[in-house]
Amino acid sequence: MQSSSSLILTLIKQARQTFSNLLSNNDHNLNQNDHIDSLKRLMNKITKYDLNFTLFDNIQNTSSLNTIDEKNLEKFLKSNAPVFYMKLYEDKIISVGIFIIKSHHRIPLHDHPHMFGLIKVLDGHGHLNAYNVLFEKDSSELICTKHTSTTINSQSETAVIYPNQSNIHEIYAINNEHCAFLDILSPPYSNENDCTCYIAIPSSQSTTDINDNERNYILKRIFDDEYYTESLQYTGPTISL
Repeated sequence: MQSSSSLILTLIKQARQTFSNLLSNNDHNLNQNDHIDSLKRLMNKITKYDLNFTLFDNIQNTSSLNTIDEKNLEKFLKSNAPVFYMKLYEDKIISVGIFIIKSHHRIPLHDHPHMFGLIKVLDGHGHLNAYNVLFEKDSSELICTKHTSTTINSQSETAVIYPNQSNIHEIYAINNEHCAFLDILSPPYSNENDCTCYIAIPSSQSTTDINDNERNYILKRIFDDEYYTESLQYTGPTISL
């Protein structure tokens, strides 16, 4: 059985290799789904204990906290930021970190231009909505279908976003709980592929008696000036590749 430290290191190494191959496109026989599924199975094994993620536990029990945990907890409780981020690792191929969504808040509907992503909940409960783009109506609106709408928690399988499937999504905390998840993106966000936020509106052309996954949505590009993140310090196993 792998130790906690070797499990996260193995995951990051496999993610780097997987996406290095996928992004290079040098191997035309490469089966994208097989490689993503292999990475997903490994990520399914990750728990909050493998990353020493104790933030929510620390809210309930503040005794014997070390200095870093105390600072993280104080910042989390006192800040008005809706979302926090713990950076684990980043290079030109992947970024790996933990997003923490405060109760009653969300990561707004946003895209991942030409990117892959994997999401594994570590603690708490969230809800994931993900959309597939049918076509671009104009410079400010997309016509989409809802591909996924599901509750996610630490027992859920890793959710995957692809460049052309489930690429636009939102995650919000539910059940009056905070929600934390491990996130892998490839390639990382940059000035060349910065994200755009949207608001989803059911299309008036969609009838009321069809399945929600078959309903068309208009996604309007917006600027979400209420969303921002603050950083917390990662306290898990050292990431050294």
